Amino acid sequence: MKRFFRLFQRMNRQQTANSLSISVALFAVLFLHFESSPTPAGADIARRVVNKTSFILAGSNSANRSQSAGVASSTTPGTTDSNTITDLNGKIQLLERGLDYLAKTPDYTAAFVKQELVNGELLDEQEVELKIRHAPFSVYMKWVSGEVGREVLYVDGKNDGRLTAHGGGWRARLPSVSLEPTGSLAMAESRHPITKVGLHCLTQMMLEIHRQDLQQQSYSKFEQLADQSFDGRNCHAFLIEYKDRQASPQYRKSISLIDKEWCIPVYTKNFGWLNGDAPADPDQHDEATLIEFYSYANVKFRPKLIALDFDHTNDDYGFKRQ
Repeated sequence: MKRFFRLFQRMNRQQTANSLSISVALFAVLFLHFESSPTPAGADIARRVVNKTSFILAGSNSANRSQSAGVASSTTPGTTDSNTITDLNGKIQLLERGLDYLAKTPDYTAAFVKQELVNGELLDEQEVELKIRHAPFSVYMKWVSGEVGREVLYVDGKNDGRLTAHGGGWRARLPSVSLEPTGSLAMAESRHPITKVGLHCLTQMMLEIHRQDLQQQSYSKFEQLADQSFDGRNCHAFLIEYKDRQASPQYRKSISLIDKEWCIPVYTKNFGWLNGDAPADPDQHDEATLIEFYSYANVKFRPKLIALDFDHTNDDYGFKRQ
């Protein structure tokens, strides 16, 4: 409830319109307030991801972990080994092929899991049913854990650039609201706006970061780990660690899995910096500095989504008139 009152106070400072506008804003606050609900029967995505998370993190922190044949790594800060550049270039080439694949893919559905550090608070994992259409860029999201039943809809060029949303549980009875994607209310539980959701945005963001890593030589270690299986698919596994906060203000370390067939990242876990002394145990250090976790499972490309899949009047959705 603390988050609710913080948002309510923020609303009082920002809202100066008439009582109708205040009521709509209050509905938005209620929608954005996260209240954990039991995971429905059969929803095993979180358990599967948690198991994979523990396995991958344990492997990345082990001094005796195996590496793919022929892959070298550099662990000396301030120096760069030619093989390290080749490795990072190799990952960049994979991501470029992934973007090419997505450019030829009009739409897809997926089970999206995220966990983020927002305003200094690490939120619980959230599972979301996801539908994406690339042109025009369209997103439909329905929560299957946390605030079960919450729905969010965004279509580029529609609704004056706003997203449409309603809460889950008892909040589903309230009218739907329209919010600016980058506004404080819409971003209350997210590090990135809905306009940045999806595999294409994740691939593009990772590609831009690694191109900058190469240019600025901001990393101290880049390593290809032993191949992993995620959601029943074979994946390349990568670990990158950065020199210090000055070289990389946001990220200390990143672990990612790239699907071997699609060349698309289906799992990424990013860690930040501690202000004080770091724990001696690497796993405790990672636990204390997690800032972002995203995964995409059960990905179905080209499901032939139609306009109704991104229409708030769809009878299968729970959007109510404002």
